[in-house]
Amino acid sequence: MSIKSAYIHIPFCVRICTYCDFNKYFINKQPVDEYISALIKEMKTSEIRNLETMYVGGGTPTALNLKQLERLLKAIQSTFSIKGEYTFEANPDELTLDKVKLLHSYGGNKISMGVQTFKPELRKFLGRTHKTQD
Repeated sequence: MSIKSAYIHIPFCVRICTYCDFNKYFINKQPVDEYISALIKEMKTSEIRNLETMYVGGGTPTALNLKQLERLLKAIQSTFSIKGEYTFEANPDELTLDKVKLLHSYGGNKISMGVQTFKPELRKFLGRTHKTQD
């Protein structure tokens, strides 16, 4: 059996949503740079280089700042050849145009947007701060 897909977990979030049961941490005061360094070190130990798909989830990968996100993207690009779907999870609150451009420039071709609901009362209940317009 050959491995054709990979998942990278970024366990950091700008806010912690009450409904989410994934492994995540509030990003403030977390060792984000050290975590990225550990991910890069682990990626380099992989014998797998050619992938059909890559999924970067979390947490919220777009909670990383531009410098951190680019460091991760460079490491992924220099380690793997991704032939097909290259997905990043995102929340409307922290997905900026600069981050979209950066993801695209490194081959990202799909964004999984954590909208959850367009109803304001449900967003408030879930602890979501984005607006429908976002």
